[in-house]
Amino acid sequence: MDIKYINPFINGLLNVCTMLGIKELKRTGLSKREKLQTEHDVNVIIGLVGGLKGNVVLSMHEATACHIASTMMGGMPVPQFDLMPKSAICELANMVAGNSVSNLQEIGSLVDITPPTLISGKNMVSMISLVETLVIQFIGAEGSFDLNIALE
Repeated sequence: MDIKYINPFINGLLNVCTMLGIKELKRTGLSKREKLQTEHDVNVIIGLVGGLKGNVVLSMHEATACHIASTMMGGMPVPQFDLMPKSAICELANMVAGNSVSNLQEIGSLVDITPPTLISGKNMVSMISLVETLVIQFIGAEGSFDLNIALE
């Protein structure tokens, strides 16, 4: 996996989070998995087609998703992960993917994205693809989450 295709996603995430008021965001880890598999409660999948093919998954615990949705909605309390925070988290992933695609275009890679797909539930494992995956862990005031990048 070429780093020139990874940095646009990291920068896209940081740009969008800053714009939405998700503060104090720091990278806390980096790992590689043989396949795209997540174990968190909330997973938003964005497909990539065109110059790059694969998937990007924003993965987090439900409590983190509620805190992020609250921040995105101006601090409105989000006591449960219902339709409103689900929509907000999908929009976050969509904005991150859109920003990342713009960054990729700057380096000459034309990529399009699919609409976000949300998978959520307690005590589940989501196996999304058999493609080698780079997992970048982040933590901020709202909690921790993973950015999973699986490029074919």
